[in-house]
Amino acid sequence: MDAKRWTLNDEERRTLEMALDALLPASGSFPAPSSIRVIDDFIIPRLAPAGSLPVPYPGLTAEDLKAILLRLDGDGAMTAALEQLETEFPVAFKGLWALAVYGYYSRPEAIEAIQKDHAPAYHGAPLPLGYEHAIEPWNPDDSLQNPRQPRGSYIPTDAVQRIATHEEPRT
Repeated sequence: MDAKRWTLNDEERRTLEMALDALLPASGSFPAPSSIRVIDDFIIPRLAPAGSLPVPYPGLTAEDLKAILLRLDGDGAMTAALEQLETEFPVAFKGLWALAVYGYYSRPEAIEAIQKDHAPAYHGAPLPLGYEHAIEPWNPDDSLQNPRQPRGSYIPTDAVQRIATHEEPRT
């Protein structure tokens, strides 16, 4: 991104950690976002400092994020503050939500939790090969992959005809 780095003060960092943890609460093997360096390793490097152009997705600058954090009462109920932000400033909320989700699921700890709890074959982005590494190669001798008895057939669209399986409704 930009060579200039920006930072958060202690209160802004604490508020952002609370917001991330409220948006994506820890569960099962999934750690809290505040414990896996989402802020320092994902959010700060991806938000341009104030005045930088162009402003990349999700359309927030460092200054925009700091303005959002001022609206979130770090001492109150974070979920209620986030709900209010979503209602009153939906575009700002969507930007914060995008940073939280993309940042969280980019972290190795979250990918490891996905593998452990849900999908052992998942390997995170990028997925140029999909799940090829988890699928056995084509084996023409395997009867499940290449049945000896043909099943089904192809009917050209123009040859498809309606089949009456029950009495047609009377008009």
